[in-house]
Amino acid sequence: MNIQHPQEMILKTYDYNGITVDLVEWSDTVWCGKIGYAVNTVDEPNVEGIMEDFMSISAVPNGREDNWDICMSVNYLSSERPSGVMFGFLVDTDVQPASYDIYKIPAAKFLRVRICDETSGALGREPWKGGVPPYQWIGEQIGPKLGYTYGSDMLPILEYYGFFKPEEGTHEYCYLYVPVKENNTLVK
Repeated sequence: MNIQHPQEMILKTYDYNGITVDLVEWSDTVWCGKIGYAVNTVDEPNVEGIMEDFMSISAVPNGREDNWDICMSVNYLSSERPSGVMFGFLVDTDVQPASYDIYKIPAAKFLRVRICDETSGALGREPWKGGVPPYQWIGEQIGPKLGYTYGSDMLPILEYYGFFKPEEGTHEYCYLYVPVKENNTLVK
């Protein structure tokens, strides 16, 4: 099953070793949640602390997308800015309770795949068990074969989680989005 989100248009769908890879274009989006950055350009941000701050918010966000949430990796494609992480939601307005941080993403193109055992197997990779998202799956393996390279380092990498199942503590879906641009040469 392939899920299309309200902020995106699927431009092209590829079959890569039996898995679906979508080139999607997003409209401008607004996200609210909690974001934090590393203290320098080498270390990771305090992900656990950011998650605790996010989980402690009791205010209800305005215009939140139902059933989906994100973990956004900011500046991971840049060596010049500290890496950041945001936990949050797609919202339809930047008018939010003061307890939330706001992050806006301009219109952009992303390649996306489902993060699951089927995808890691098709790529000959170990299953992803959390931590920094496996953006190299797209940026260094899939993208070059399809004629894409990493996009702007100002754009985040996203893990987009859908349909939380509280009884299992898991989400039904997780998609990985990596910003891309067309590359004039295909890697054979």
